Amino acid sequence: MRVWFLFLLLLLPLPSLATSGDDRLQARFSEDLRTVAAELCFSGAAPDRIYRHELAGEYASGLQHAGESLNTRVREDRIYLPSLPDNACVNWTFDLGKAIDEGGYRSAFKVGESVLAVTSLWYWKGPWKRPLLVRIDLPEGARFSTPWPRDGEEPGWYRPIQTPSGWYARSAVGWYRDEAISVPGGTVQLSLLGELSDAQADKLRRWIRRSIDAVIPVFGEFPRTFSQVVVIPIGQRSEPVPWAHVMRGGGPAVHFYVDENRPLSEFDADWTATHEFSHLLMPYVSRKDRWLSEGAASYYQNVLRARDGRLSERSAWQKMYEGFQRGEKASRPETLIDAMDGGWGSVMRVYWSGAAMMLQADMALREQTNGAQSLDTALDLLRA
Repeated sequence: MRVWFLFLLLLLPLPSLATSGDDRLQARFSEDLRTVAAELCFSGAAPDRIYRHELAGEYASGLQHAGESLNTRVREDRIYLPSLPDNACVNWTFDLGKAIDEGGYRSAFKVGESVLAVTSLWYWKGPWKRPLLVRIDLPEGARFSTPWPRDGEEPGWYRPIQTPSGWYARSAVGWYRDEAISVPGGTVQLSLLGELSDAQADKLRRWIRRSIDAVIPVFGEFPRTFSQVVVIPIGQRSEPVPWAHVMRGGGPAVHFYVDENRPLSEFDADWTATHEFSHLLMPYVSRKDRWLSEGAASYYQNVLRARDGRLSERSAWQKMYEGFQRGEKASRPETLIDAMDGGWGSVMRVYWSGAAMMLQADMALREQTNGAQSLDTALDLLRA
């Protein structure tokens, strides 16, 4: 089977999800951001379970209905509910302050005057196929950063994309720099957390904007209509972007942990942002098949930087070659599927084997169609 045929298989249509009435969640943050009071009202028949983060029970009060505690059963990330009347509402209180004090990065932590938290700590909901409308109430002047698209013009209302309950997201709440960047095809909501100088904030904005612009030519527009981008300063490190990742719970998000003191030239020379934004060119791929998603992002991190001039053609090929060499060095007498479970020692094998297959696919598509098709057009058809 030719490599490019994998992409043809991916073009099969997905079933659509019918929607009826909306469940509604209202969450109110206290003035000091240490408490979240939440109420979830079901539309019609109540589900038999709601979902939350597996650590949420350590910091939350018991679930109530009509002022009475509910007799529930908890299993990992879900709460099994007793029989409830139609259109019932349940409520709970989440101790965000305790999660900050005890949970650390696993759950919630402070960044300057804001809090970055796993959203499903306080955001509990029914099965993912139930449409949900969310209302967020904040202290005066506070902002809320989320991957959820806004619902309507009235502030505070959001409509999370229906994604599986196990897909995580992080939301920021508090006082920080925030702006909506209009891009072809949609909006990127950029949140700069922490105590940044004006010069640092401007530098980080320019870096993010250039990285976004690098991805736009693949489809002629940004791959997602709405995306959350959060930049978290973490102080002096050995590189400008020690860590970054993509999350897709309720919508696409990219978070960057950066050394805010490094110059713009180092950020522009770094591959991380281009790699992470390239992940948005594809839908979610299971971790057991991450050679595909990580391979595409590793391939495009060099291709796109060559296309926009940040790398010379020769330098881009050299970096790709060096990546393939790292992947080959990390290869042992095992299959690529085995390498998926091989831990940190197999990362280079997985990433660069995938990138090699993306190169093969791109070359085959271009050669067999006289340049009419490419990896770019295959991924655009997949998106459509």
